[in-house]
Amino acid sequence: MASNFKTPRRRWSDAFKKRVAAEAFQPGTSTAQIAGRYDLTSNLVLNWKKKFGPGAALVPVEVTMDDDRLGMSAPRSFGCIEIDLPCGTKLRCRPDTSTELVAGIIAALRSKR
Repeated sequence: MASNFKTPRRRWSDAFKKRVAAEAFQPGTSTAQIAGRYDLTSNLVLNWKKKFGPGAALVPVEVTMDDDRLGMSAPRSFGCIEIDLPCGTKLRCRPDTSTELVAGIIAALRSKR
């Protein structure tokens, strides 16, 4: 006989969703593994991956002001890729940074406008 009691709907913070999505993008992991780890459905994890994209990964990013406007010149480190965005923001990352991650960061910066 079916019960008349409904299980209340679970709710997750955006920080949790982003963390789960970031884990699901890690090499060597599957959506099913991540879903099982957190007692979620694979479809839910897939939805969060779509919503938060690969830019959801927590990575160190240095955002600086244009040094020329300050009349100073900062030492440039070798092996660093620097992307000057139209808004004046500079994005610096290592050469081995994945193109998906860089695209995700730029997409996240665009969405903050």
